[in-house]
Amino acid sequence: MAEESPFKARGDFIEGRFTLPAQPCGEIPLEDPGDLHALQGTFPFASASVEHAVESARRAFPAWRDARAEERADCLRRLADLIRANAEPLAKVIAVEAGKPLWEARTEVSAMVNKVQITLDEGLTLIRKREVELAPGQVGRWRAHARGVLAVLGPFNFPGHLLHGQVVPALATGNSVVIKPSERTPAVGQLYAELASQAGFPAGVFNLVQGDGKQGAKLATHPDVQGVLFTGSYAVGRQILEASLDQPWKLVALEMGGKNGVLVCEDADLDAAAHAIAFGAAVTAGQRCTATSHVIVLREVAAGLIERLTRILKQIRVGYPLDDDVFMGPLISADARKHHTRVLEFAREEGAEVLVQGGPVDGPRAGHYVRPSLHRVPALSPESPYQREEHFVPDLFVLEVDSFEEGSAALNATEYGLVGSVFTRDREYFERAYRESRLGLLHWNASTVGATSRLPFGGVGRSGNDRPAGVLSTVYCTYPVSSLEVEQPGEAARVPGFPGTR
Repeated sequence: MAEESPFKARGDFIEGRFTLPAQPCGEIPLEDPGDLHALQGTFPFASASVEHAVESARRAFPAWRDARAEERADCLRRLADLIRANAEPLAKVIAVEAGKPLWEARTEVSAMVNKVQITLDEGLTLIRKREVELAPGQVGRWRAHARGVLAVLGPFNFPGHLLHGQVVPALATGNSVVIKPSERTPAVGQLYAELASQAGFPAGVFNLVQGDGKQGAKLATHPDVQGVLFTGSYAVGRQILEASLDQPWKLVALEMGGKNGVLVCEDADLDAAAHAIAFGAAVTAGQRCTATSHVIVLREVAAGLIERLTRILKQIRVGYPLDDDVFMGPLISADARKHHTRVLEFAREEGAEVLVQGGPVDGPRAGHYVRPSLHRVPALSPESPYQREEHFVPDLFVLEVDSFEEGSAALNATEYGLVGSVFTRDREYFERAYRESRLGLLHWNASTVGATSRLPFGGVGRSGNDRPAGVLSTVYCTYPVSSLEVEQPGEAARVPGFPGTR
């Protein structure tokens, strides 16, 4: 670890070293969303850095592609060891810059460590070489081929894990990378690049550029970038896809938002359901693509569930991320805090009943603090901005229904398709919901925010474009190459009208 502050800008990481841009075109102001007076300074960035980073990655690619798989794995294992050894400093930077409570930042770092071994042990087996005997003396083989330079565009809500979760499979399969962290979390990206620099990757295999959305767009559309691995909102994901229309050869893997519902059946364990729902709505201050946004509950148990949800949400401790016993930190920005206020206005204008007021509150320090909010809506309205859109704040609404069939239909009444949960003691209820669902993840008696790198992770509709991450990310980081192979050519088969060679 460097002795200097992790919040002091060191520049872009290109060709194996940090360099401050000679001619910046912009700068990112540092901010601690939980203490607006804590951080000072900026991270400068330059448009020219994208060109330099991509060229660096392009030059490094052939040798990295051709290296033995075990050599690549050794570098990644060293990176995992470095993350483990520096877990607490990394967690504190995540907590401060992303506004996450320290307990949650620590779980993020733990997921980063585990991602490496999961990829090497399980992800790579999905793209292992296959061979079939076609005829005497003729064999068919197919192997996974690295794509080339991959751009990784990271979000602010998991500034370490979601960058790392794309970098590891990309590098393990022989690609080189250029990453751009969120402009909200440049210090986390810088610290990650510092650890990568110590892991022994050849110069140019791993590169980082800082910058804003325009910088990310320039990287995504660069003609020498063979693929874009993006995690973020539907609006930005769509912009990336549209900007790449003239590059149809380019892989675009989009992990976007969600409007995630929970169906609570009449036989559900209400204590377990309420705990999982409130946790899923409020963890990370609602700033997860898998956050629980609405509850569909059978009318006969609605009163009991609402009573439990109301009690839990009111008792959640909101505070500064580095303080003890804090469950929920601030939202990421002043704009996000204002948006929570607008969400409450949307709900009121559409006739929703306020169960827990929530919204902006004064925190222990000057920051973007809010409390979770809870509403009850009179009817399902997919056209409603309040019910339809992903808001990325800790807000939850309840809809009461009269039957499982009505509830299952409501669970799927969204343009998104990321994750849902069903709470019931009856396996057949869950299986029916599974058959009728159009989601990338469906959980049984578990929160919507539960995920593991050992499973595929991705959605349909506005949530993704059929490039699930998690264990399957090695698949889209490569493409299959088939071979018909004849080691000892014999006499060619005779075909009518085609001359022989002998």
